[in-house]
Amino acid sequence: MSHLNSIGFKVSSAEEFEALVAKVFELGVAIDVEEGTYIVYTDKSGAQIYAQVDSDDEFMGFLPAFDASSKRTVHLQESINHEDKTSLDLRCYAKSEENTYPFVFEVLNAKEKALTLPVTREIALVAFPHEIEYFATAAAFMEENPDLSTTYFIPVGLMNAEGEAIEVPEPYAMFVGEVKSVEVRTNELGGGEFYVLVLAALEGDITAVTAVETLAIKPKVGGFINGVFWISAKV
Repeated sequence: MSHLNSIGFKVSSAEEFEALVAKVFELGVAIDVEEGTYIVYTDKSGAQIYAQVDSDDEFMGFLPAFDASSKRTVHLQESINHEDKTSLDLRCYAKSEENTYPFVFEVLNAKEKALTLPVTREIALVAFPHEIEYFATAAAFMEENPDLSTTYFIPVGLMNAEGEAIEVPEPYAMFVGEVKSVEVRTNELGGGEFYVLVLAALEGDITAVTAVETLAIKPKVGGFINGVFWISAKV
């Protein structure tokens, strides 16, 4: 499931991706930092792209984002090194507000502001689905998932299927959240329609974004979204 498609950027080929990159560099705003430059494109729909260029003007990265308004408190603990890390990246190990569970997320603008870890921040977590499903009621969810609860959160980016720690943690989580609000937005540049779903998840809200065609029916307030998601945020 394409993260770009989740926010209405219809990209299905290398040519379409290259055309999108060119548009982002044409229309985006440059934010210069010591280690390079973020090129940030913000669509009227709230869909965003964070492109990365190093200090030699070499293209490094291209990350989808969404300008979410939901906020929650998290404790950012430490950065995680990984093979594909660029000088503008920050993959962060964090804990929930009440320290109930750890998780990992991608910080999209890590070098834009001075960030010394550990630190506690109020941020908007955004979830891009790898797998997603909708249940109209808690009872429907529990019937399909009798071993789970309607408030579960599993940091699958920290452990494998056997519950063993992953050597290099990744910004993924499996969780369920009750739908607090539903919007359908159209990406002006990309042309795709997508849902913006504010979810009441364990210890705080998370905004999930997904292409309209990924769900058979339109979610309603009070229903439940369940899935596996790539997690990101701005600080």
